[in-house]
Amino acid sequence: MAANRNYDLDGLRGLAALSVAIGHCASVAGGIGPALRMTVATAPDASLQDAVFRLLHIVFHADAAVILFFVLSGLVLSRSLRHRDDGIVSYVVRRTFRLIPVAAASALIIGYLTPSSTWSQIIGAAILFDTSLNGVLWTLQIEVWGSLWVYAAATARRTNLALFYALLAATFTVSYFDNRAVPLFMSAFALGAIIDDLPAFAVNRVTVTLSLVALLTADFLLGPGFAMRCWQMAGAFCVVAYVARNSMWLTSNPFSHFLGRISYPFYLLHLAGALIVVKLGVRSLDLDPFSLFAVYSVTSIAIAIVLAWIIHIAVEIPGMAAGEKTRRPLAAPRPTPTVA
Repeated sequence: MAANRNYDLDGLRGLAALSVAIGHCASVAGGIGPALRMTVATAPDASLQDAVFRLLHIVFHADAAVILFFVLSGLVLSRSLRHRDDGIVSYVVRRTFRLIPVAAASALIIGYLTPSSTWSQIIGAAILFDTSLNGVLWTLQIEVWGSLWVYAAATARRTNLALFYALLAATFTVSYFDNRAVPLFMSAFALGAIIDDLPAFAVNRVTVTLSLVALLTADFLLGPGFAMRCWQMAGAFCVVAYVARNSMWLTSNPFSHFLGRISYPFYLLHLAGALIVVKLGVRSLDLDPFSLFAVYSVTSIAIAIVLAWIIHIAVEIPGMAAGEKTRRPLAAPRPTPTVA
């Protein structure tokens, strides 16, 4: 499996996690008011500071990066299930050991750094139930539902192709009529599941450039709503599809690959880096918003990278190995091929 791994997709995941961290730093330094909610209609009345921070939110778009995560999961999990499907129990065990150990470690760290935290919050965050301690955990709740959707889709594809297409149609229809987070973002996982079905001519530099622009500017041009989410998911779909088939320096360089390896703990622990920087007294320096953003970003992200690497080595890798050991006895027996 390692030989077939697409490291450019890892690099894309790492860059998306970095974008989330920088975007959140921009929110801290520039506020979450006009600078974050600015659209093309409200831009003429904006201050220069709000306009600059809005540009930062476009370039380092935390919300768009989350959509990329969902589409990436749809693609990677679908590919994994094509190579190996040992039954739903084995799959759930493997996903549990993939998600929970790092979530538990990050909950303990962030809980320790948050004086007002309670054990109820820490335990809830460890099992992805309570998002009050670490706001980004809402995306992991979506990931759990998306993982189950991908398994159902992979099973439907193997059973009957028409059943698979019916599930896709039902998923897109439900997303259209129900815009709550879980039903809406199942469409992102569905788009990831069909990336390998795209013809080669549909994925090129022109489409990926236009799609990246659409992904990053949808909320600025369209404002909040279902149409904006559609543009974001379509943009993420084309970007992931291009990276899945083409290697480029942005996603293939050693730094991107390193970020990709630690992307999950880094995504959960960038808040810990921010909390440590606050405890070090960065707010007492009386910096202007732009200097605060620079200092806050560099220091908090550097700290978060170190923490993420430690958790990757000490928790994530052993957790995945334990999941592999645990799921083997639970794997559904494969049919013995008959000899003609």
